[in-house]
Amino acid sequence: MNKPLLSIENLCVNYITSGRPIKAVNNVSFEIQEGEIFGLVGESGSGKSTVIQAVLRTLPPPAVITDGKVVINDKDILSISDTEVLKYRWKEISIVMQSALNALNPVLTISEQIEDVLREHSSLQGQAIQDRTEELLSLIDIDISRLDSYPHQLSGGMRQRVVIAIALALMPPLIIMDEPTTALDVIVEREIIAKIIELRKNLGFTILFITHDLNLLLEFADRVAVMKNGKLVEMDSAQNIRGGGKHDYTQKLIGSLPSASGPRERGMLSKPENLSLGSQPILEIQNLSKSFIDSGIFNSTSIDVVKNVSFQIYPGEIIGLVGESGSGKSTIAKLIARLIRPTSGNILLNGNNKKVSEAQKVPLEYRKQVQLVFQDPFGSLNSVHTVFHHLARPLVRHRLVTKQNLFQTIIENLETVGLKPGEAFARKFPHEMSGGERQRVAIARALSLNPDLIIADEPTSMLDVSIRMEILEIFARMRIEKNLTIIFITHDLASARYIADRIFVLHNGSIVEENSAEQLIQSPKEEYTKQLIKAASPGWLESLSLDNGDMKNA
Repeated sequence: MNKPLLSIENLCVNYITSGRPIKAVNNVSFEIQEGEIFGLVGESGSGKSTVIQAVLRTLPPPAVITDGKVVINDKDILSISDTEVLKYRWKEISIVMQSALNALNPVLTISEQIEDVLREHSSLQGQAIQDRTEELLSLIDIDISRLDSYPHQLSGGMRQRVVIAIALALMPPLIIMDEPTTALDVIVEREIIAKIIELRKNLGFTILFITHDLNLLLEFADRVAVMKNGKLVEMDSAQNIRGGGKHDYTQKLIGSLPSASGPRERGMLSKPENLSLGSQPILEIQNLSKSFIDSGIFNSTSIDVVKNVSFQIYPGEIIGLVGESGSGKSTIAKLIARLIRPTSGNILLNGNNKKVSEAQKVPLEYRKQVQLVFQDPFGSLNSVHTVFHHLARPLVRHRLVTKQNLFQTIIENLETVGLKPGEAFARKFPHEMSGGERQRVAIARALSLNPDLIIADEPTSMLDVSIRMEILEIFARMRIEKNLTIIFITHDLASARYIADRIFVLHNGSIVEENSAEQLIQSPKEEYTKQLIKAASPGWLESLSLDNGDMKNA
């Protein structure tokens, strides 16, 4: 076998605490061959990002590398000086970060950010820098007219392509992709992956791809290493891992998410024995529209985000609102929860409350009946308050519990969503919990008011795949136990297939197709729905083709 491009040997990283050190990475060893796509997979906290920070020599305190070697092109990165480290970054190895919006400077144009790398790390000057910048934008299929744009003026997919362009600026032999598609919807995610594979074929670089989504990785990786609790638990070819793997944790990751195609798997989520929805809708949306004003220097334009959307939901029903980013899903959620006012249309809850869609102030009773679970569980919880505070506030505000029974009620609510012992979790702060635990707190807060309707806006998109089904099961179980009605908003058609009774497909602010969940999956009518299904199904990469040939064999 040829000499590896990157070799990591017995790497150990500890986080120093007031007590015993925490072993974040424990004797991790692997090699990456030139031209290979090597996947490193594991849930949050498994040590993936710590390994990458060690390779780049960017570990922040209190992290300390206690042992091991990291060798790139026969040079041990851990033993060289800080000055030498600066020379190998971007030239020998570069990184595409998880959140493109955070990775880009909001006050600099796209051209300024690409040119900055070229000036600092290459010998190019003047017109040569501008020519190289335009060449890089052409590589990632963005028109050069966008060079003077700022990050917020680009879509999520375009921003991620810009970050890829910056990583390619000096054509390093090794590029690290650290969760590069996590914040993107499923169609854009597939487009970005396809572009990465195409560029890798044409330019010949090597990829270390970091993700928590093993099913995604198995579509294009050559070899895969699985991490858990700071250790490598399995490493093999993608083909062997796809066959089931050897470790129990690998098998759990493979089975974490259902498919949006093929036969429906039974027993994935709890279902009511007899689903009787009644004849009267609990929520009726009538011709709902929302426009936003984009103010310019000389004139203003109106942007139609939601266009004449109408649907009904019945008591105890779960409906899925599915569509890509920008389709209007979250705007509809905010309109129904009355976080924003509609431009036109009506919202009827239990046949009345028509004034809710017209009034500036929403009745407190409506706030109690309609609860919203947000996408980002960390952002929806105030970091300076305990879990007890978050759950106590709505109960006190709506005068549902006496002070004497408040703590016990909160404990019961926490344990209802699987946070046991509830007393221990009640005293925690958001940063002391995992993403899945924080989302369970957000769900418990919404459930504490015994609402008629819960709007779950992408509640699993920021969570590890290994715990997404656990969160979906909470909603499925609450529907059975409390006859709860749920609007489940997602870009993941596979998740909607298993949790929803009916699915509404949104595109450009309008509902383009609706049907029972399984009927829509098996017999989609609209081309856009077919694209969503294909993007969420195994083998999606093989179904994509580019002008330069088959990407799978790149």
